[in-house]
Amino acid sequence: MQTYPSPAKADLSKMRVENRVRAILLDADNRLVLIRREKAGIPPYYVAPGGGVEPSDASFHAALRREMREELGGTIQIHRLVYITEALRGADLRVRQLYYVCRLQSINLAARNGPEFNDPARGKYIVERVSLLPTALEKLRILSDDLKLFLIINAFKLFQLPEIQP
Repeated sequence: MQTYPSPAKADLSKMRVENRVRAILLDADNRLVLIRREKAGIPPYYVAPGGGVEPSDASFHAALRREMREELGGTIQIHRLVYITEALRGADLRVRQLYYVCRLQSINLAARNGPEFNDPARGKYIVERVSLLPTALEKLRILSDDLKLFLIINAFKLFQLPEIQP
């Protein structure tokens, strides 16, 4: 088991911060679009689509749109930032996840690209649309537990998401 320094012992001012953007992505039928990860020796689990912010990204929104093109061959409308988590990784790295509620506009899985699709050792990335009902979400192994709890608690608010205008 790997241990990480507690926030009380870590000097947060000297830590690198790695920003990641993720989509709480709803399709036209108010289903949640997730990626089921399958890796050898690990039970399947679900993640919100998204990834790291690159130096070439003009903004968090630009990074999120790029990630959706890479992972889904898709386009999205961004509604708003709704959730942020941070976790310590090692002695000098904080990983910040920024979750945006988004509406899926288009998807073309044949157009997906990126390093994760070129390396079979990274496992499978299977796009699934799942019910936004709390009883359905409870049954899924969603990483992270924080995201899973956020989705369950806020599922009915997400159902009421207004249509996003261009």
